[in-house]
Amino acid sequence: MADEENFTETNFQSEQAFQEEPEAFEKNEVLASPTLVEVDDELITEFRELIQLHSVSVLTNLLLDLYPADIAHLINRLNNDEAGYLFNLLDADAGSQVITMIDETHRTSLYELLGRNRLSSLINKLDSDDATDLVSEMPALIAEQVLEGLDKPSQSEVQELLQYDPSTAGGIMAKEFLAVQANDTVHRAIQAVRKAAKTVKDIFLLFVVDESGKIVGEVQIKDLLLHTPNRRIRNIMNRDVITANVFLDQEEVARLFKKYDLVVLPVVRLDGTLVGKITVDDVVDVMEEEASEDMYRMVGSDASEIEKKSPFDVAKMRIPWLLASMGLSLCSGIIISFFNETLTRVILLASFMPVISAISGNTGLQAAVIITRGLALGYISPSQWRKAWWKEMRTVGLMAIVCAIVLGFVASLWSKHLSFGVVVGSSMFLSMSTAGTMGTLMPLLSKRLGFDPAITAGPFETTFQDVIGISIFLGLSTYLLSWISS
Repeated sequence: MADEENFTETNFQSEQAFQEEPEAFEKNEVLASPTLVEVDDELITEFRELIQLHSVSVLTNLLLDLYPADIAHLINRLNNDEAGYLFNLLDADAGSQVITMIDETHRTSLYELLGRNRLSSLINKLDSDDATDLVSEMPALIAEQVLEGLDKPSQSEVQELLQYDPSTAGGIMAKEFLAVQANDTVHRAIQAVRKAAKTVKDIFLLFVVDESGKIVGEVQIKDLLLHTPNRRIRNIMNRDVITANVFLDQEEVARLFKKYDLVVLPVVRLDGTLVGKITVDDVVDVMEEEASEDMYRMVGSDASEIEKKSPFDVAKMRIPWLLASMGLSLCSGIIISFFNETLTRVILLASFMPVISAISGNTGLQAAVIITRGLALGYISPSQWRKAWWKEMRTVGLMAIVCAIVLGFVASLWSKHLSFGVVVGSSMFLSMSTAGTMGTLMPLLSKRLGFDPAITAGPFETTFQDVIGISIFLGLSTYLLSWISS
């Protein structure tokens, strides 16, 4: 009963402090609230004119009214010199937030422009995961100098995180987390929260560890407020903790967040020792990165090529893909040459070849994209390929029937022969069905063999299906030549 009275008294004192100084609370809130603005051409022009006039005081006041994300958007629209001038007007707190949000091209120019001390002061204010991301992309000499300028705790954390593959849980985790022991009291845990609040932002959970540092549970902040100060953490903690080991791929991390609706995920070594945490904002970045990577790979490209490579490097990277696709396309020409006699006798067949090739190719690509996305999100697995194939083929079958009827009807009217329309329609149906099967099974097979399914869902699948579609169409037409030419 005494504990409950003390707990109630503490809450009353906090409420009383707020009532006695409401103006102070309101003042702090107003001062800490920037203005939402739209970074449009008019605003960009205004900032450029002020930069040219070196209106430091005006620019500084304008920047104070903007959110860091809007400042970053603004800097991304300026040239490197203008961006550098504007960034130098930011204090360390604002600069540390903005530098993580601007694009890599502008960051690279800032690394050259800002001195080692300035960069080190910015990175010292970042969480360890963001600090590591920046250091890892810096030129080696600058990165070494910046690391030397960091305070010892930050330096140690960044050096540890740099050892992990950036696409793993260890590579995206932050070292800032709050842990208490199972035998600690609620009162002691609350004190730990207050002490850590200055250095650990977004405290959603307290992790509970044993004497050796291995995670044994977790406690939500609200649970600390709902129990008496002397209650032991072991009596209120959740023991069913979902964790990720440091070597888990970041895609798998994203799946854990989605499947279990997580906000924060503890990261552990293989022996269960707690070493970091991943928050939901990190996972949003991962999902965007993976989605962009898959999209670029499906067209035979690289997700980072636009920002990092010159036009010559980009062209050099794309040309092999184009040449490979050209080689497959030449196979279509070779196949067509085998059916010269068929095309000579029924020249109208040539008019329908592009249609069948394009529609079947698109059908295969649609199936491949759906399966690739399913594999990425985790609701399709290679072991369940029959189920995935059968579901997709029912959809493809319906589409193939509709397209076959429409194209066959058009072919019959055009040629004035029902038999010709039947051959064209049948070829359309067979080509689309084959395309659906290939588009479904190729990503699944790639995943089973350890390759990235997004690569097989790109130009190779589409071009290869062109060859198959033409072969089916001309082969069937030749087999039934006497029927359609009569």
